[in-house]
Amino acid sequence: MKKLFLIGLAVLLTACSSEVTSNETKTITDKTTKSTVELVEPLEDSLLVDWNYDNMDRGNHDYEALAHSSLVVDPNDKEVKRGDVIYFKSTDFTVESNPHFNMPENYISRVVGLPGETVEIKKGQVFIDGTKLDTFYSNALNRGMRQDEYFEKVDPANRGDEESWKEYFATTMKPVKVEENTLFVLGDNWWRSVDSKDFGVLPMEKVEGKVLGYKK
Repeated sequence: MKKLFLIGLAVLLTACSSEVTSNETKTITDKTTKSTVELVEPLEDSLLVDWNYDNMDRGNHDYEALAHSSLVVDPNDKEVKRGDVIYFKSTDFTVESNPHFNMPENYISRVVGLPGETVEIKKGQVFIDGTKLDTFYSNALNRGMRQDEYFEKVDPANRGDEESWKEYFATTMKPVKVEENTLFVLGDNWWRSVDSKDFGVLPMEKVEGKVLGYKK
């Protein structure tokens, strides 16, 4: 009987240990959003946007009209989900770190945090309600590269101050509550982007439409 008890206790401890490990590695994933930008046929009421900022650049001048073609924006699709790239009014926003910076009239960013969630950035990694967001857009990147890849591939003569880059890749942001009717948005190329890290949450009423891809 004692032997059976010990075997049972060992099984129970193993199960508890597995559960703790599972909880510690729990993540939120996004298996539907593609990292590539598709070619799409504009509809009659589509907006065509010539976007020429590099805030979304993942290494292929992503979303930049000069390198590809105009962006097709659907003004009727405002039911956004995590991972969507949206086009929004931005002139009313103030960048806390640089109050004199003038935002363009419109901007594009990717939806990362949804109403009711709390978004935090720890050491260059996005967390949603304390859970790691494991996607291609949830880390501090430089044109699609994480820190190790960046230091490995980019010639030291072309990358500037190493400590500054290490600080960037370890970007930290205090928890931000995404209130009802607002979104938390980020550019894919954080260091070249002005987004919710800088101006806070985005009211949904500012959303002008969803970016579908490049004009075919």
